[in-house]
Amino acid sequence: MSASTTSTNLLRVLGEDEALLDHDFISTLLDGALEQSADLASTDAADVAGWGHRELMRAVLVLVAIEIAGAEERASAWLEASERYVYALAGMQGAGGLFSSEGNIDSPPDTAFTINDLCSTVSLLDGADDSVRNRWSGIRQQLEDIALRAAPALATGGVHTPNHRWEVASALAGLNALWPDGRVRARAELWLDEGIDIDADGLYSERSGIYAAEVTNPSLLNIARDLDRPQLRDIVLRNLRAYVGLVEDDGEVENLHSRRQDQRLAYDVELFLSPLRQLAIEHGDGRLAALASGIVSRGMQHPGRHLAEVLRHPQLARRLPAVVGAAVAEETFYPESSLLRVRRGPVSASLFAGSDFSRTGRIASGLANSATLVRARRGGVVLRSVRIAPTFFSMGCVRPQSLERVEDGAVLRETRSSGYYEPLVVGSPRDLSEPVSEGRYFASMDFENRSVDAVSLSTVMTATIDENGVSLDVAFEGVATRYAVELVFDGELAVSGAEALGGSDEGAGWWLRGSAAEVAGSGSGATIEAAGFGDVRPDFDEGEMFGYVGGNDDIPGTRLLLSGSTLTPSTLRITFV
Repeated sequence: MSASTTSTNLLRVLGEDEALLDHDFISTLLDGALEQSADLASTDAADVAGWGHRELMRAVLVLVAIEIAGAEERASAWLEASERYVYALAGMQGAGGLFSSEGNIDSPPDTAFTINDLCSTVSLLDGADDSVRNRWSGIRQQLEDIALRAAPALATGGVHTPNHRWEVASALAGLNALWPDGRVRARAELWLDEGIDIDADGLYSERSGIYAAEVTNPSLLNIARDLDRPQLRDIVLRNLRAYVGLVEDDGEVENLHSRRQDQRLAYDVELFLSPLRQLAIEHGDGRLAALASGIVSRGMQHPGRHLAEVLRHPQLARRLPAVVGAAVAEETFYPESSLLRVRRGPVSASLFAGSDFSRTGRIASGLANSATLVRARRGGVVLRSVRIAPTFFSMGCVRPQSLERVEDGAVLRETRSSGYYEPLVVGSPRDLSEPVSEGRYFASMDFENRSVDAVSLSTVMTATIDENGVSLDVAFEGVATRYAVELVFDGELAVSGAEALGGSDEGAGWWLRGSAAEVAGSGSGATIEAAGFGDVRPDFDEGEMFGYVGGNDDIPGTRLLLSGSTLTPSTLRITFV
């Protein structure tokens, strides 16, 4: 069936005034979803064996959406494939109604992800025409059985993380909308009574693009509809407006400040699409419209998911308001995250001083751990990270405690302390029986009752951004020691003007021993000019918190190192070419 014929059928299904609809968006969705559904329909039982419950349910949702959109010629193949998926899905459900995912056994939050897609699928089938409902009645009944087995466990089960609350509450709200149950609704409302964890920056407490896009925003919008909580849309609007300043031109979401796994991942903005379209249209917001338009123009990886959203909520298919792009010299400051975003002409940069390490002394899941001080790019050249690592009691990289805005950039400051402990005073309280934490390590030393001969080191880095690149000035106060600066560029780039670090450091990167070096690849690159550094081989100490457990905090890419003394200020200039 041609895309134009399918578009005609979909227009009928949507039931919206054609003059209000975004026809290019609809056609793009359909073309992508048809291609995706063809792959799903050709997957056999052996292929499905390695899938998880969330993948299986998402596949059924996509296949139902494409049939309802009007592509009838392959309806039998989509139905047969869905029967395989639902059969496998039912076999994964535990005796108590819950699903497991990897190490999360009988997991309410993991189950909620699947139940949310199940509720969307059943809602689509219930709203379809008679012929579709009749063909899919068997699958619809199986999905209802799965849902009703899961509902009691979801209405009593717990969660791990902040975003899980809203995923579970959304699943409960969806279940109650389809199969009303006072206990299910009350449990959803109990989660909501905790209040939504959004900060003054407009970011949720996990500060994660992944979880804002894939969990919290869609969940809150579902709850707003299913439990009549329109005020939740205002929270999502605040979050989306905060992300306007966090998305690069290629769609990558800035994640330095995240407290979840995307602090080490490049994450695309695509799964913000449906909330962006909904609230851009509702509020006439041209900046949200710009983000939504950019997602579609770059190409989508999940068209079937977006099609299902449009079918459930046809207003998403309406034309967006007039697009408003970001100002060329825009700055956006996120004080709660200590993150400054700067755009100067074609150069975009992030300056970050919001690690949780200075407060907790720990590197751990659920904390903002990144030691990247500066990230910058122009076009296809990405300076993924600038880090500084003093040789100081194995405490690792600088993670600043403050960020002060200055013209075209910021000053980032860190003060770290360690030292040597004095004997316990005679007659003082003491407990030398068990190891206790000194902050850096554990020992049976009763640290809190000892005097300490303190040693400290303060690092001050000033970063300024212009339309050609980044300038960095680094200075120290306190003890005399060595330090290393690390620059990491995305990809495997050609390097000139630096020495390869070989021997025991095979693959460790390049030593910028002189005053200048260049990196280049695919017609673009950067020059690095350095002053104030020394001729001692760099020792980049990631810290005992990584080294003791045999780990590392490596950042993939082309790595250049410089070495200096804290007695001598230094400067770096990175110019994109």
